[in-house]
Amino acid sequence: MLHPTVFNTAQICSQLGVKHAVMSPGSRNAPLTISFARHQEIQKWIIPDERSAGFVALGIAQESKSPVVLCCTSGTALLNYAPAIAEAYYREIPLIVLSADRPPELIDQRDGQTIRQFGALSNHVKKSIQLPIIDSEQNSTLYSNLLVEALNESLLLPAGPVHVNIPFAEPFYPEENSSFTYKKLALTKVESASIEHEEVAIDLKEYRKVLILIGQNPNDQQLEEVLKKFSSIPIVKFPLNNLSKGIDHVDLFIDEQQDLRPDLLITSGLSVLSKKLKLFLRANKPQKHLHFDPAGVPVDTFATSPEVIRSSVDHFLKNHEFTNLDSGFIDAWKSYEQKTKHALAEFQSQSEFSETGVAKMILDVVPKNSNLHLSNSMPVRYADMFGVGEAVECFSNRGTSGIDGCTSTAVGSSLISDKLNILITGDLAFLYDRNAFFHNYHTPNLRVIVLNNQGGGIFRLIPGPSKLPELEEYFETRHNRTAEYICAENSLLYFRSEDFSNLENDLSTFFLPASSAKVLEVFSNPETNQRVYKDLKKYINERIKD
Repeated sequence: MLHPTVFNTAQICSQLGVKHAVMSPGSRNAPLTISFARHQEIQKWIIPDERSAGFVALGIAQESKSPVVLCCTSGTALLNYAPAIAEAYYREIPLIVLSADRPPELIDQRDGQTIRQFGALSNHVKKSIQLPIIDSEQNSTLYSNLLVEALNESLLLPAGPVHVNIPFAEPFYPEENSSFTYKKLALTKVESASIEHEEVAIDLKEYRKVLILIGQNPNDQQLEEVLKKFSSIPIVKFPLNNLSKGIDHVDLFIDEQQDLRPDLLITSGLSVLSKKLKLFLRANKPQKHLHFDPAGVPVDTFATSPEVIRSSVDHFLKNHEFTNLDSGFIDAWKSYEQKTKHALAEFQSQSEFSETGVAKMILDVVPKNSNLHLSNSMPVRYADMFGVGEAVECFSNRGTSGIDGCTSTAVGSSLISDKLNILITGDLAFLYDRNAFFHNYHTPNLRVIVLNNQGGGIFRLIPGPSKLPELEEYFETRHNRTAEYICAENSLLYFRSEDFSNLENDLSTFFLPASSAKVLEVFSNPETNQRVYKDLKKYINERIKD
């Protein structure tokens, strides 16, 4: 029997800021399903595949900047959330997993669809909570209090996922024609944005060469305004930190240049994409490293023993001046950037058809005011190499850097966004996540560009596997599949390009409004891709040393 307190689950979630719930069908979670299905203030999304559902929820939370509920039945359904939950954990995105379970006494008794669910996600959630089966008023109060505790924990800095495991004993379907009334409770909601700024005692006159590096970060207009006054300090710009101004193409020119070594490194945000930049800073350590994080998460990405400051970086920058800067430092950074820009332009004008040229052509025409989703492996690296246009907000699953949910995340974002959502992805990532379209929702604002090189093309471009005899079978995973049948199955408009002329023609209409999502698949030769990519890197290295 569906207890009134269980039925009130959706109401508690709603009062604490939940506006979206991603549900996967099942029987044991029927009480939760009914609770959310009948709640008018929460938008429900029915996604049958739990692995895809996890990433759809991630995309919705990423776009809405609010907590999202994930709800599944008992058994292995829960385990399918693990990749998305790990991504949410390292991206500090609040997802609330509500997993239905069998009664505790049935665990390990060879009962059907019964596994050790409690704690199954414990390595990558902020909190795991087991709710009681409601058989008394005391348990009813405990149920509500623990649920509130979990929801608030997801919003406390650093934000992140929580797991609430809820056992149900039969019967758990309501009687026919029964009705329930949601009960508004007196709840205390955590204010996730509240920050107590920790001040820094530092004499900035000691440091003449200052570098500002913002990691993965959503579009932040307040930070942008603050950074404008620091025109004499190099600020690293890459797509995932969503800065409109700064030093671009850093991964292409950074190497062992001693004139680029900072005295003071100021960082904020999440992960930094460029491996070369990370290696450079580890080998050329600054005298001082200040890392600003309102949550105070202790990280040491560059092995520099940073002083972690519980504050926002814009608060620090607004209240400090740099009066003893070496003007030659930013000049050096700008010089390498300009040489790289010129080398890119020269090389592309004479390049043959390859994935590198395709990526550059696509990135040059991404419409303003759109969301650009970049899958892992090469697409996100191409964006880092070439940069993106103005007023384009970039997203990528760089918390764990997996390919498993790139499409589903973009789908989740497009479901609630008024913007055009564009995903640039590889063939393996697209094929791997084909269930991203296994639902009944239309996404006419979604555009997917699949770079099909018949396998994992990155393994030809990174040191190590490219020269091994096992390359094609064990690393690239060569195949002859395309996106065409996936598109036909899911009523997606399909485009196919195999040369620059054809691609240019397709791109001229690809971003225009349509009644359904569009997929553009661009085919390239992996051997040619490898040669052109390496030639480009060599060409740039030669030019920046001139």
